[in-house]
Amino acid sequence: MVGMHLTAIPNLALVPAHVWDALAGDDNPFIEHAFLHGLETTGCVGPGTGWTPLHLLATSDDLSQRTFREGCQLLGAVPLYHRTDSYGEFIFDWSWAQFYQQHGAPYYPKLTAAVPFTPVTGPRILLPPDADPAVAEALADGVRDLARQSGAHSVHWLFLQEDRAAWLEQRGWLHRVTTQALWLNDGYHDFDDFLATRTARIRKQIRRERRDAQASGLELTVLPGTEMGDAEWAAIWQLYQANTARHGSDAYLNEAFFRHVREQLPHRVVCTFARGPEGYVAGTFNFAKGKNLYGRYWGCLAEVPFLHFELAFYRLMEHCITHGFERFEAGAGGEHKPQRGMALTAIHSAHWLANARLGAAIEAHVAAERAAVLQGIAATGDPTHKHAAEPPMVKADGTR
Repeated sequence: MVGMHLTAIPNLALVPAHVWDALAGDDNPFIEHAFLHGLETTGCVGPGTGWTPLHLLATSDDLSQRTFREGCQLLGAVPLYHRTDSYGEFIFDWSWAQFYQQHGAPYYPKLTAAVPFTPVTGPRILLPPDADPAVAEALADGVRDLARQSGAHSVHWLFLQEDRAAWLEQRGWLHRVTTQALWLNDGYHDFDDFLATRTARIRKQIRRERRDAQASGLELTVLPGTEMGDAEWAAIWQLYQANTARHGSDAYLNEAFFRHVREQLPHRVVCTFARGPEGYVAGTFNFAKGKNLYGRYWGCLAEVPFLHFELAFYRLMEHCITHGFERFEAGAGGEHKPQRGMALTAIHSAHWLANARLGAAIEAHVAAERAAVLQGIAATGDPTHKHAAEPPMVKADGTR
């Protein structure tokens, strides 16, 4: 394409927010400039985090001088990161890294096109509605070229839209399918209308769980970020810390990022809370845009039976019904979710591995995994079904 230039940049400060957000679309808050740049300015990504920004831009002007001049058009972009591990990706490839290690080959560094710490499907090649198809092609090829130039051993597009994953597969990328739980609002008038679509056993279970949670004596509320005050924002940060400590994991986000969200993105936030006489004891931190609601973090300071399900699932489903949200993504993990009204859905990713020999073995593994996942999704007419286990890694010689 004549007049198009590809440039990799180390942070989003170079790109004006309104220019980037013109490509962000109407239903995903996580690819907005304020969210991605906020991760950078607060130190959640960058030096020492394992996530080094290396966003790839397609522009009408040459940006080699790192200056986004007036009149320069952003034709397309990829939120891209140079990775030295796989933490915070949620489409896990630890077994791939171990497989490489067993065969004496380096797996890291790699490039990952994704939103850090955010298991949410969305655009990874950001384009205006009237984009020339050549822009997407140039960006896809440019990411792979950048991997070669930077010494990365692989590229991973995570949480892709299905049509984009299929498009990349046609261009020679490895198409992986994993799974996650999703709730769709089928035009329900109220929560009872939704329950009427479940089996009698599931209806009874959900009603019992809600009754027990609501009998706890706690005040249960749903608040948009624009109506949250100092106490609520402090509680969400405290609950996030409590949850990461409970699971013995590092906190990917820091207090500065929560302050940033309060200042720059409160209109995207929806929280649920449980409050007792001494203050808030549990809650969830969620994002919304367009017709979509995205569950992100749960935390609690006291164990209350079924409170997690009430705040993280049922209250948010009700919120979707009341406010016209069509889709609720409850986040990664949780075999218990299909038992509570959610359906397993396919999650798509695409991969390129520089090592052709080991890549062929992983390709066979991914094909087997894909068949097992799709079989599991097809079987969820029984909401207690657990999808087939991940098949064993195929060795480089083709054996298991």
